[in-house]
Amino acid sequence: MTIYEHKTSITAQAGSTATTTLRVRGGLCRQILITANTASTVFRANLQDEDGINRLDWGFHTGQLNEVGLAFPMVNRYTLNITNASPNDVFTIRLAVQE
Repeated sequence: MTIYEHKTSITAQAGSTATTTLRVRGGLCRQILITANTASTVFRANLQDEDGINRLDWGFHTGQLNEVGLAFPMVNRYTLNITNASPNDVFTIRLAVQE
């Protein structure tokens, strides 16, 4: 079993930011972990495929979003968007895909 993990740290400017994965050959997304530097930061998030279609969409979260137990099929590049962040903050991202 091979696990691909997209790891990054990004800063929200004007309430939003995004990160794009490298090309995923094919696999199942098993975890998405988004952690704000400040526990009181409120934000929304979504995952878009390479065609800009929202595949996963989350409402408002405070401090952290930890989506586990997924078996979401993935292939090619995906963009994880963070929006409506208040206040602007640094976010740590972990996206794990089982090939």
